[in-house]
Order: sequence, then structure tokens, then C-alpha cells
Amino acid sequence: MRKTAAAYLGLILVFVLWGSLYVVSSVVLQYMPTFAVMFCRFVIAFAALSIIVKAGTRKWNPDGTDEQGRKTKTDGPGWKYVILLGVLGYAVGVGVQLMGTKYAGSSMASLINSLNPVAISLMAVPILHEKLTGNKIIGILLAVFGVYLILGTGGTVNLPGILMSLASVLLWSLVSVMTRQGLAKNNPLVITRNAIGVAAVCEFIFAVAEHVLTHSTIHLNGGVIAGLLYLGVFCTGVSYILWNQGLAVLPASSCSALYPIQPLTSTVMGVIFFHETVGLSFAAGAVFILVGVLLCLLGAKRMKHRKTDGQPLYH
Repeated sequence: MRKTAAAYLGLILVFVLWGSLYVVSSVVLQYMPTFAVMFCRFVIAFAALSIIVKAGTRKWNPDGTDEQGRKTKTDGPGWKYVILLGVLGYAVGVGVQLMGTKYAGSSMASLINSLNPVAISLMAVPILHEKLTGNKIIGILLAVFGVYLILGTGGTVNLPGILMSLASVLLWSLVSVMTRQGLAKNNPLVITRNAIGVAAVCEFIFAVAEHVLTHSTIHLNGGVIAGLLYLGVFCTGVSYILWNQGLAVLPASSCSALYPIQPLTSTVMGVIFFHETVGLSFAAGAVFILVGVLLCLLGAKRMKHRKTDGQPLYH
């Protein structure tokens, strides 16, 4: 019970951090190209996580397991999850997410990203054999209708930015579902650190290619450096640790129980700091999306309580 409560408290912080990420990213992207930001973000996160991993080794067992019996050294099967997380989830998925934020704006990108629970519910059916309940079906339909309302607003919508945000949702949700079992057997901190290291290598390649193709320039100042540190340490390192720890304890769909906090955080910050406008179509679409997300999560919670063997929803 205490472990579950701690996981949910950690997820609250995750979604607040991810909500602020869109706003901070919008500022940093005015001075640096997309993949250069991603490279700096992951290098900083890797350094921070390496320090945390080093400090945590004092609590680990001599046989190479942590206090919960999970592997602390990445073996052959573990590297499969590291590569999957690092390349598809972090390097590509988060990179596309940042591009979506650049073109669609922080409020819109964060709202589209709140569709993650819906995508996770859909992908968990064929991959993890989770049942699709009536609540989830209704929730999915409402969320899709909410997206339709937003896309139908006309000239104020940046379609490429929204499509990039949707692509990041699909990638992140797929990786979350596929890595569920691996994170339960391996220490999430080690897996996260190694995956971010892989992502940093990928982002360096992407950043070089971006510079060659676009001749982009970088303009550093104190605010940009502070923003990069915030993105790397808190929005990436700390948040990914808490997310993966939650994913190791809770069912994949239940990990998203507090996702509506993310778009609310970014929208409020976007209105305050960037004077972003929230039109009627955006507000109506947001209501449908958030209600749909909550229905999907309610279905996941009921399925969890129906189980009597005390095992996690996913195996």
C-alpha cells in the first residue's frame, strides 16, 4: 500500500514537471535548434542520473540485485529494453514531441500529449492482452472527438505540429507498454540512466545532421543554460526515474491516472508567460479529451480491483 501511494505521489510530480517542460522548451527553442536542445538535455540528465546511481549502489545487494530483488546490472535481455527506451522512446519519441511543441505551442502540444492514456489502453490490448472495457471504449471515442474539435478550429491550428505531437504519443505509449515487464525485473534507475545514454548518442547524430542541413546557430545566455539544466535534471532525469519506478509498480494504464495535470499545468503557464489564447474550440476539445482520459483510467482501476491474486494487471 505504501509503495503504491509513493508511486502515485511520484507521478503527480512527474506530470507537473512534464507540464512545465513544454513552456521551458518553448523558450529554449528560440535560441537553439531542436536536436541540439535534446542532446544537451540528455547529456545533463545522464550525468545527473550517473551520480544518483552511484549513490544508490550502497543499498544494493552483493549478488547484483537491489533491495527489491531487481537486477542492477544490465544483461542481454535488459539491453533490449534499454535500446527500445533509448532509441524509440527517448531519442525519437521525445525529439518529435519537442518539434511538436516548437510548431504547435506549449498548450496545444501538452494537450495532445495527454492522449497517452488512451493510446496506452489501445496498445495494451494486443501486446499485454488487457481487456478493453466499456468505459475505455467510450473514453477513447470522447478523446478522439476532442481532437477532432481542436483540429476543426481553422487557421489557428498548426497541423504539422499537432501531427508531430500525435506521433510522439504513439511512440511513447508503445514503448511504455512494451517495457512494462522489463522494468519490473530490472532496476528502473539503471535502465533509465543507460537508456538516456543511448538517447544522447542518437541525439548527437541528429544534431550534427540538423546543423549540416539547416546551418542552424546556437545563442547561449544565462537563461538558456538554466533552462537546459532544468530540462535535463528535473524534466528528464528526475521525471523519468519516477515514471519508470511507477511503471514497475503499477499497471501501465494506471500509471497515467494523473495525466490531466500535465496539460492543465502547461496551459496555465502558457497563458501566464506567453499570453497564449485558449479559444472555445480548444476548451471544448480539452474537456472531451480529459473526460475521455478519465474514463479510460476508471476502466483500468476497476479491472485492477477485480483481480484477486494480488498480482499486477500486466504479466
